[in-house]
Amino acid sequence: MSATEQAPLDIAVGILVDNTGRLLIARRRAGTPGEGLWEFPGGKREGDEPMADCLARELAEEIGVHDCRLDAPLIRFTHHKGERPVRLHVWRIDQWQGEPSGLEGQELAWAERGALADYRLLPATDVILCALDLPARYAITPALSAADSQQWWARFEALIARPDMPLLRLRDQGLDDAAYQALAAKVIEAAHAQGVAVLVDRSLSLCRAVGADGLHWPLARLIEAGRPALASGQRLAVSAHTGKDLAMAVERGADFAVLSPVAATPTHPGAKALGWDGWHAARADYGLPVYALGGLGEADLQNARQHNAQGVAAIRAFWPDVG
Repeated sequence: MSATEQAPLDIAVGILVDNTGRLLIARRRAGTPGEGLWEFPGGKREGDEPMADCLARELAEEIGVHDCRLDAPLIRFTHHKGERPVRLHVWRIDQWQGEPSGLEGQELAWAERGALADYRLLPATDVILCALDLPARYAITPALSAADSQQWWARFEALIARPDMPLLRLRDQGLDDAAYQALAAKVIEAAHAQGVAVLVDRSLSLCRAVGADGLHWPLARLIEAGRPALASGQRLAVSAHTGKDLAMAVERGADFAVLSPVAATPTHPGAKALGWDGWHAARADYGLPVYALGGLGEADLQNARQHNAQGVAAIRAFWPDVG
């Protein structure tokens, strides 16, 4: 039986984050798979134990911490980058009891997020870090029209002033490239002043020209053009509608995706809604963060996380009303 035909091994992973934002990593011991590489602590599931129980047990046994606060998992995904398929169940942990120490002889280190590039990390850690970096809300702008330009900008300024909205996509398919670039330059200048990252829809050259934080493409464009040469720290997002789309997104190197529509939406009135069961089945355990999109809003965030979503992407639900 090949590695890809084996049932995945379920592993719980905990990202301990201290009050300065540092992350706890552990070095694989000699004689273990991936020896010498760094990883987030955790371990294999025993029998049919719930994965949260597995993580609590492993963290107590390996690094001596307990009473970890385990809310909804950050991400669950499968990869085939080792000796056999592995399904990782990952939690971010901000509260725990005890002082971490290497109880099994492993070396531990507290590392700043930006310093992790200096460590040799286990394969697929990039997926975990992408999920850690991305927010729960991904705002998408509606089209700008001359008739409501003043209102659009007022709403946009209210949107980027929200501390829980640090990522947005500038979507306006009705503008030609020159008009879109002019709008993007203004949007990005205002957004960056508020600490908000902006993805644009068009070419890599336009992305560079306006100083965007990455690109959001249709999957077909990624398939045709291949992954663009984005700078370090920039993200490539794609729009997906099926599980096959997500599989292709992973294969072609997308950093994250939106999967839609969960519910009926005026933006795509003819699209058949997946519903949460259909969305969850399509999302499966593909190796990238995936936002749920389509007729959703703030009230759907918890449900989305329970269905292995990074969070919710929305246009109208996040577009604020202003007086």
